Amino acid sequence: MTTVKPRAKSKEPAVCSVELSTDLNIRSIPDAHAQLSEALKSGAPIVVTVPPEATVDLTFVQLMEAARRSNGDRGGQFSLSRPAEGGLLETLRRGGFLEAADSRRFWLMDAGV
Repeated sequence: MTTVKPRAKSKEPAVCSVELSTDLNIRSIPDAHAQLSEALKSGAPIVVTVPPEATVDLTFVQLMEAARRSNGDRGGQFSLSRPAEGGLLETLRRGGFLEAADSRRFWLMDAGV
């Protein structure tokens, strides 16, 4: 589900929350793509929630990387609601997506990297 929520302080921009399903793999990637595309169109800062029990493959990781870079190129904010865990974390490790400091900062929300 994708929702745009106003922030507590009226001068702060609204936040677009994207809550993804537990199936984030090649079979279900069109749904995640549609949600992220809608969020990108909002122009608001985007916060993505990936359930800890999600079944994840590299298709989803590639989609998220593309969305993150696309939004960043426009000067937008794109973040996770919590650090990667469970199947997502394992997929990131196996795929080598945690090698670069920028990737670790995004996926693990680790500012000390």
